Amino acid sequence: MSLLSSVACADAILSSDNDSKCVLRVGPDLIHVTAYQAQDPRAEFCRDIPNIGPVIIVLDYVDAELRNMMADIRVIKDVGGGADMSGAPNILSDAEVAPEALDSVTERHLPAKLYPTGIISFQHNFTSAGTYHGIVTVKNEHGQIYVSQFPFSVGQAHRGAILFYGLIAASIVAGAFGYWIYSRRYGAVPSSKKA
Repeated sequence: MSLLSSVACADAILSSDNDSKCVLRVGPDLIHVTAYQAQDPRAEFCRDIPNIGPVIIVLDYVDAELRNMMADIRVIKDVGGGADMSGAPNILSDAEVAPEALDSVTERHLPAKLYPTGIISFQHNFTSAGTYHGIVTVKNEHGQIYVSQFPFSVGQAHRGAILFYGLIAASIVAGAFGYWIYSRRYGAVPSSKKA
């Protein structure tokens, strides 16, 4: 009986295709997660949504078993979970994804219900840049509950590019400065003469 009421926390993003569609593992099943923005409705996003404003988030069940499960969806603002080396928000702990801990930081909540078409689509207006978590909780007919999350950022996509190009520029400047110091200290390198 204790196995039937167990709660399992799933891995976050399992994989992504060109950073547009993410595959989320929820228990033994998979869901595609994709986001769209009005500024460019043909562009698809996964982990990095470039601009604040209205965003359409679509969860598309890969496995048909999910259609018979109650699904509860939340979007929460990251409240200090930190980020990994790539800048993506860290995965929240079990205590941080407990419903009572989420209520105060929830920006959007879709209460538990069945989605027999296998598609969950909703719009949310992100008014501030930052890191967020989508949290999917499903419950099957045996009472098993699976919780999974997909961290993403909004309005911060250009920060990575700025950092990358800043590091390149700093490397070029440092190299030029090093060469200038070397040439001042040791003088110009004499060119070899042909005999």
